[in-house]
Amino acid sequence: MSLLNSKFDILRGYPNGSALVWPFAIETAGGPPAVPVSLPGGTLVTQKLQGSQTVVNTLTTPDITGFRPKEPWLVVEGNDDFSGQFVGKCACAKLTTGIIFETDQYEAGSYAPGAALCALGGKIKEAGPTDQIIGWVLENRISTKGTVVVSA
Repeated sequence: MSLLNSKFDILRGYPNGSALVWPFAIETAGGPPAVPVSLPGGTLVTQKLQGSQTVVNTLTTPDITGFRPKEPWLVVEGNDDFSGQFVGKCACAKLTTGIIFETDQYEAGSYAPGAALCALGGKIKEAGPTDQIIGWVLENRISTKGTVVVSA
């Protein structure tokens, strides 16, 4: 499912179980020719409209006191492998459906078990009091593997 040097892994919920997976087109930038943004496995994304097509790009969760929450998705097969590059799409699992994953894509923080998480630029981050929560820390493996296990 993933590249050999990646530390991203789905531990529970995909491909079987409660996860909802959908293929999304990847947002393009620049051009011509337009170049797809980089969305490797483990990136947190959300949908947006580009022209008349639904595409995904990195997720930064909003301050929910003034904005509507965004729908969080997790890239399980991105354009860091050849099939995603060829078709310009990525397979994404909907978060908040009971998926458990391990990632090395995180902002600096303590990541105590049970801590609420939000997203910043496609990476997990410890949530503040007004951030949209997308999951919780299940296990901190930063000192041993350089990863955080997330329940979402």
